[in-house]
Amino acid sequence: MNLTIPFGDRIRFVPLIILATALIFFARTTTSSQQQSPNTTSAVVIDHVAIHVADLDVSVGFYTGVFGFQEIPAAAKGRRWLSLGKGVAIHLLGGRTAPVVDNRSVHFAFTSDNLEPIMQRLKERHITWSDFAGNAGAVGSVRNDGVRQIFFRDPDGYWIEVNDALKKRE
Repeated sequence: MNLTIPFGDRIRFVPLIILATALIFFARTTTSSQQQSPNTTSAVVIDHVAIHVADLDVSVGFYTGVFGFQEIPAAAKGRRWLSLGKGVAIHLLGGRTAPVVDNRSVHFAFTSDNLEPIMQRLKERHITWSDFAGNAGAVGSVRNDGVRQIFFRDPDGYWIEVNDALKKRE
């Protein structure tokens, strides 16, 4: 499999690379701040992820239907916000016209304690998932921690991973 990305496409990765770097930094900051005295550092956790979508109604229908996310009031026009719980949200910004990069490596992930209900909702909506290698209908189990995962795209073509790592955290 060729994972070489043309230079022009690399430019479109910059916002996602920045987001991923920030999330990794914040996760490390939060972990290290939890190990130190709460009076010497401040906690940092993720607040929201924003994605640019073509059709707000279609995207809201997708995320509420597949994941059960609840819509919450948005603080700006042309945007719709969905709660992921525990104060975390996904912000949908309407009016996207540029193509989305088609690379499974560039994705965001949700975790669940059970993949089956999500796969059932995907089946009901005729949405195909795959493992990371792209095998349609397969559930990936290549991680050395035993976590299973599936990958599929939202209506705009953004790659989404859903894994069952949550069951290991409980």
